[in-house]
Amino acid sequence: MGDGRVIAVAGAKGGVGKTTTAINLGVALAQAGQTVAVVELDLAMANIVDFLQFEPERTLHDVLSGTAPTTEALYPIDDRMHVLPSGTELAEFNAINVAALAPVIRSLRPAYDFVLLDTAAGVSPETIYPLRLADEVLIVSTPRVASIRDAKKTIELAHRVNGEVMGVVFVRAGTGRAPPPERLATFLETDLIGAVPEDETVAAAQDMSQPICLFDPDSPAAMAYQEIADALVLGDGTDDEDDDDSVLGMGGVADLQNAEEIAKSAAEADPDGMDGATKPLEGDELTTGDPDDNGFEFVKRKGE
Repeated sequence: MGDGRVIAVAGAKGGVGKTTTAINLGVALAQAGQTVAVVELDLAMANIVDFLQFEPERTLHDVLSGTAPTTEALYPIDDRMHVLPSGTELAEFNAINVAALAPVIRSLRPAYDFVLLDTAAGVSPETIYPLRLADEVLIVSTPRVASIRDAKKTIELAHRVNGEVMGVVFVRAGTGRAPPPERLATFLETDLIGAVPEDETVAAAQDMSQPICLFDPDSPAAMAYQEIADALVLGDGTDDEDDDDSVLGMGGVADLQNAEEIAKSAAEADPDGMDGATKPLEGDELTTGDPDDNGFEFVKRKGE
């Protein structure tokens, strides 16, 4: 087996479905015949055990603190899928060496076809580092104003640390007054990898601590994840590109030493999506559709 494909499942905004997507995409890839490891990288606020039925004795925190090998912290979820969870105790967070993530990911590559990195929300060294360690970054967003803006920020941040953005997955799609996923992807200037519709079965599956792809494989959400997995299996991945002068991190200890500089780059991405490095559709802007932010519209700028 050759080196596995490492994909960071990312998005600066919390609660958009990164963990749900990482888990169900992992299950769908396993059902498609691939071997998969899902690595939980929310090192401070771990919660993947709430989505799955297992109680880990060893976690990624033990691995990063040097008290356990990686193999002892991997747990089978499906025949071809393993999960490497983070610890749930804040005291464990203080003992870890984040720079050890790089060798952990390297050790998983030969054993799996896909390694999915379930990243944390926000902008910090722990969220930035995986974007550089991954071969590709998969953006997860809902079709909501705040989520789209943070997705744009995450894309810009990935570019600044030389991460390769493969595209975006929209979850809870088809709700509110949001434009169709294709147009949202165009606004973000990235590829649309897939759209997972609003599906009440997802919440029911989570209540049972099961991935939707196992709980109800015929549900609309599960079928959407299966289509995304098929697209990834058929895709060849992306080739490494030459580094340029704008690269701030190289996937090593220097990434952490320069963490503040890398984090500041996120602030340079225009939060309103109007003047940043990524430009919106010509003549359009992103605006809230109603006071509760339950949707949005693309509207003409004033004076045009």
